[in-house]
Amino acid sequence: MVIDSAELEAAIAAVYAAQLPIPAWWPAEARSAFIEEYASEAACMVLSEVDAIGDRISDWAARSQVSDADESTMIASAQQVLLGEACSEVQYDLTELIASRSAQLMAEAVFDHTPRAQQHVLWPVAHQGQL
Repeated sequence: MVIDSAELEAAIAAVYAAQLPIPAWWPAEARSAFIEEYASEAACMVLSEVDAIGDRISDWAARSQVSDADESTMIASAQQVLLGEACSEVQYDLTELIASRSAQLMAEAVFDHTPRAQQHVLWPVAHQGQL
């Protein structure tokens, strides 16, 4: 099974955009950056694990004298299980990151965009005759 990394990342990003509980009030650029960053990380993780599964099963199949057809079936099955587990695990982790990022965006909105009052320094002025 050959997986194109760009296609995998695009597919993960599409799922994230549709299913992650990102609040609607997030700015579009924050939403896009979040999805892009974590879709890229997820794609790298999945591709790495898919390769590792293939290597482990191939090593085991060589020692166990399993046919090539059975080996291919086992690899495909293990990869499908991996993808299912990765989807649910990653989405759970991202929910916590979304909450954290939401708090950060709220703080930025409150503290970075609030007009700051001009500060005036009042110096005591000596009245004539009090010098």
